[in-house]
Amino acid sequence: MALFNEKEHLQNIAALSEELAKILKNAVIVVHNDYKEISDLNKMAKNLIEGKRTPLLEMNPEGESRQGKYVLTYPEQKPTLHFIEKQQTLQIPSALKQFLSQEDMDKLQQFGNANRVIYVDEKGVATPKYVSLDKETNTLATMSASKLSVADTILGVTLTEQQKENLKQGNPILLKGLTAKDGGENWDAVVSVDALNRGLSFKKVDLSIPKEILGIKLDKEQQQQIKHGETVLLYDLRSAKTGNLFSAAVSLKEGHLELKPIQDAPKKLLGLELSEEQRNQLRVGESVSLAGLTSNKTGKLFDASITLDADKGIVFNFKKGETQAVLPTAETKTNEKALKIPLLDDAAYTGLLKKTPSIALDKNGSVNEVVEAHSKDLNIPKSLKK
Repeated sequence: MALFNEKEHLQNIAALSEELAKILKNAVIVVHNDYKEISDLNKMAKNLIEGKRTPLLEMNPEGESRQGKYVLTYPEQKPTLHFIEKQQTLQIPSALKQFLSQEDMDKLQQFGNANRVIYVDEKGVATPKYVSLDKETNTLATMSASKLSVADTILGVTLTEQQKENLKQGNPILLKGLTAKDGGENWDAVVSVDALNRGLSFKKVDLSIPKEILGIKLDKEQQQQIKHGETVLLYDLRSAKTGNLFSAAVSLKEGHLELKPIQDAPKKLLGLELSEEQRNQLRVGESVSLAGLTSNKTGKLFDASITLDADKGIVFNFKKGETQAVLPTAETKTNEKALKIPLLDDAAYTGLLKKTPSIALDKNGSVNEVVEAHSKDLNIPKSLKK
């Protein structure tokens, strides 16, 4: 392992490049079971200083070779080039293994990131870390949560406070309409914290709005409205579960369409048949005057002007004293519950977007060295306890 002065290599990348040139004299970069020459030592040195690993290397390919990556570590505050050898199976450091649940392991294997903050015991202090899998070496990479800086805007998209907080907690977020660097079409992506590359990673996804939802066809204008974050009201949807007709407010959430059932204009109201024209008038907020309605209580006939409240039902407006009454009826009431329809092209990413709570610390934010000792003091899920 090679040692050099920290101040010099931070000020001058060339110093580290020279050190790499000595170590990598008989090394090549491994690319999809093929090899290529190392051409940019300065870039490699810069990445190492930023905490990243080198590309996968084959050391001494013509002799007794071995594959792995270099990373810059700081034992006793001295910068050191450390070789991480490629493993046949996933290797988890014992200091980290006790803090990883089976769900964490599944997400690391499936997505490459644990997708939450994991608190690791470092000399009795609970230190929040992000954890990612280096699939090329079958090893784990960690990054201190304090190293992550979340910008207000990412590729032209302004983040909400909740989105920034989700990223800080390690939870992936879905960003729509990211600006293409080459001036091409905007794109959508799942954004995750990537400890291996010391920043954020982007998984491009297709969020095409379907042409039909539960039997109702959408025109291009409705598809664009939903894709751009607007809410569209759809009527006479056919429930896949019950077969009943219902109406809903449709909007785009993170990776799925959300259908929130609403009150609709009935086909029949208190003994009177409503025409499609009258129903459409109610749906767009207009009032409709009806004569000869039959009271549910008295059986007597009455006249009223009605409007539709999407949340409450039919609102009756009576001329005398301009009084009102809200009467949700059997014709307008819906028993349908809110629905979520996944949109992501990779179904696995629907689960990825599900938020995973981080471990809650005690009020001092510290842990003891032994897991059994501190498990009573912290609110740690059972899956993390031995």
